[in-house]
Amino acid sequence: MVDPREASDIAKHAGVSVHTVHKLIPAYNRLGVAAVETPGRGGRRREYMTLDEERDFLTPFFDRAERGELTTVQQIKQAFEEKVGNEVDESTIHRLLDRHQWRKLVPRPFHPQEDQEEQEQFKQNFPKIVEEAVKTKDPEDNRPVLLMAEDEACFGRISIPKRSWAPKHMRPRVPRQIVREYIYAYAAVAPETGEMTSLVLPSSNTEMMNIFLKHVSNTFSKYFIVMQTDQAGWHSSKDLVIPPNILLISQPAYSPELNPVEHLWEELREKDLPNRAFSSLDAVVDALCNGLQRLEQNSKLLRSMTYFPHFKMVS
Repeated sequence: MVDPREASDIAKHAGVSVHTVHKLIPAYNRLGVAAVETPGRGGRRREYMTLDEERDFLTPFFDRAERGELTTVQQIKQAFEEKVGNEVDESTIHRLLDRHQWRKLVPRPFHPQEDQEEQEQFKQNFPKIVEEAVKTKDPEDNRPVLLMAEDEACFGRISIPKRSWAPKHMRPRVPRQIVREYIYAYAAVAPETGEMTSLVLPSSNTEMMNIFLKHVSNTFSKYFIVMQTDQAGWHSSKDLVIPPNILLISQPAYSPELNPVEHLWEELREKDLPNRAFSSLDAVVDALCNGLQRLEQNSKLLRSMTYFPHFKMVS
């Protein structure tokens, strides 16, 4: 009104389209400033519940979430519809969960026969257990103590598709096969220093364990090794030959989550072996060796994956 101009000039000056100018001018002539006083984009214009009410609504689901029972949103959706009195789209529940920082993730597994109390005692008493083990060392053995963990895992030609990243409109096709041929990887890791050694062996028994312990003993010959193991039968067999510079301590039964080496197997299965159908067991060995060598050469990654709190307590 003060400085009349073409709609195109106004649009350029205001940073809007010419169409918006043509639409706003008659509205302004009718309604005045109210025509251009808009609430802006974003925000919740319509809501079934306030944020506090949504928080109270989700509280009863916490226990079921902790048990891993909420594998879909259907149960929450049904309770939500009963609460508000009408049907809602599933996306409404997804947005609700996102607002309150819920996320869908794979639960942490545990063995149904585990003893949580025994596990906690093992972690708390670990420094004392190591100290008692070191006392059994030959007094004339002046080698420094190296704390390690050992485990073995089975790898084979059974190929099961895993989740993988892909751009929109693409769904990858990966081979799937069930061929029951297996090989075993043995690994020992020193979490504090990020060192490890490994062997790929044809089976998992006392004879193979003897071979691996001898390999560890020679590889870390300058150390006296205190090694955490699980309670597999070949770890306590009467035919097991334990080298002079190695002493084994057993973790509680049914407690793989206490062993740092388990993280190495997860890393290998995620990075080196997924979504591949191997033509032979030799191909599995090649892939497995490449993955183990990759880990051995990355002490920083090894330390970050395996330096469990009970190992830090000893350090």
